[in-house]
Amino acid sequence: MAGANLPAKKYKKTSPTTTRLSFEGVGNQTQFIDIAKALSIINRKFYRQGVYYYVNSVEVYNNSTGVIDLHTVPDTWVTKNAWNRGFQLFQKMNSMVDSPVSQVGRPKYHDFKVYMTDLHRTTGSLNPKLHGINGDVATAGSGLVADDWEYSRFVSADDDQDPEANADEFYVHMIGTHTGDPDNWESISLIRSYGQSRNIIQSPEFTTASSSDVEGADKDPLVNVFDFSSEEQMNDIMKNLDLDNDETPYDNDRYIGENSRHMQHVARIGTEQGVGRVGRSSGFCAPFGLICVDAWGLSTGDDFRVVLNLAQGTYHGVYAERA
Repeated sequence: MAGANLPAKKYKKTSPTTTRLSFEGVGNQTQFIDIAKALSIINRKFYRQGVYYYVNSVEVYNNSTGVIDLHTVPDTWVTKNAWNRGFQLFQKMNSMVDSPVSQVGRPKYHDFKVYMTDLHRTTGSLNPKLHGINGDVATAGSGLVADDWEYSRFVSADDDQDPEANADEFYVHMIGTHTGDPDNWESISLIRSYGQSRNIIQSPEFTTASSSDVEGADKDPLVNVFDFSSEEQMNDIMKNLDLDNDETPYDNDRYIGENSRHMQHVARIGTEQGVGRVGRSSGFCAPFGLICVDAWGLSTGDDFRVVLNLAQGTYHGVYAERA
């Protein structure tokens, strides 16, 4: 009887999704992965960039001996707040021309897309790959590109007093400093901008009179009523309490992410002959799906493959959390 030898129930996976993403890279270079872009290309669905994606594991395939480092944006409250501030300003800017001001509406796949660093802006993102036999790789002609994946641009009303110039237009990236100059910004660091917009904590907030002051707490006659030590024990204790640990336990003038070297190192994967030129690493969180692939541990011209195994979940088949 036809159909008798079948499972009792139909397969219940509601959103069949490719969660194994493969990328081809070249040694002695720095390349970047945008998980949201890759998922959109492979699965023919729109995945937003502004969420936290989770990688279960990573594999690296390479015909040479070497190492590859993977970095992400630091997963901190500063990162989250800086992105959200940029997102809110981007939405407010676009709302200026919403109906009824103009007939131009938001595009169907409107999203706030940012670069990881300014180098990412100039280098671009790797497209995902599919493969044939004998190591053959599907090219862009096989449809593995996005028809339209434009990173967000701000258009500033800041007047640079040049009547012949157009409005300043610039991109945004998460980590590093601003690039360009105040009259012609090229890309703005969201974390740097967030740090510049915040009030500086005035530290110390509370302190006693200086211990060098003759009227300081250590000179107070009532305090010294109980100072029986010839070595001035109580006075030394008060000096320590007065002078130590009243400043912030971090650099008050700097935010993690303001420097291009402030990426979070999440994996170093090595390949060698003894293990078949295959390296593996455990997973990590990738804020906004942005990953820097540092292949400077490989020789120039060495081709390698990075495979990301993403966590499965309810967001079009993958696990993701809102920023």
